[in-house]
Amino acid sequence: MEQIFSKELIWLDEEYETQTQFFETMGERLYEKGLVKKEFSQGLIKREAVFPTGLKTETHQIAIPHTDAIYVEKTSISFVRLKKPIRFLHIGMPEVEVDAEMAFVLGIKNVEGQVEVLATLARLIQNYEGMERLKQMDSREEIAAYLNDFFAKDMKNQ
Repeated sequence: MEQIFSKELIWLDEEYETQTQFFETMGERLYEKGLVKKEFSQGLIKREAVFPTGLKTETHQIAIPHTDAIYVEKTSISFVRLKKPIRFLHIGMPEVEVDAEMAFVLGIKNVEGQVEVLATLARLIQNYEGMERLKQMDSREEIAAYLNDFFAKDMKNQ
């Protein structure tokens, strides 16, 4: 499997005042790298309003924002560890608030591949030790290697 995570798409200890600021910043960064179209951040904002992407486990709170493939130039997944949580609403339970400590921003070009990526992310999020490692690691290279290894092993076993 190709390496889906790269250190250039990992940001650590980021701080944002609002969810919108987070989406706009990520959209600009990914646009500058040629991975998404200029409208990507607006696509994230619109989709999040209708289909929230927060996820809360017993031990971790994360978000998996994504939007339609029409806003994506090249498939990518960004990992962002937040210095202070950003409020999201829970997937499928919009009455539940999630204070996301980490986010995986998906830019999936192939719609069919999105289901597999989301399923693998769900298994990662359920992995307490793995999520704790993501909270503790200080190296973008180490995080990229860990995530690529997890995805490669998980997808091979499915």
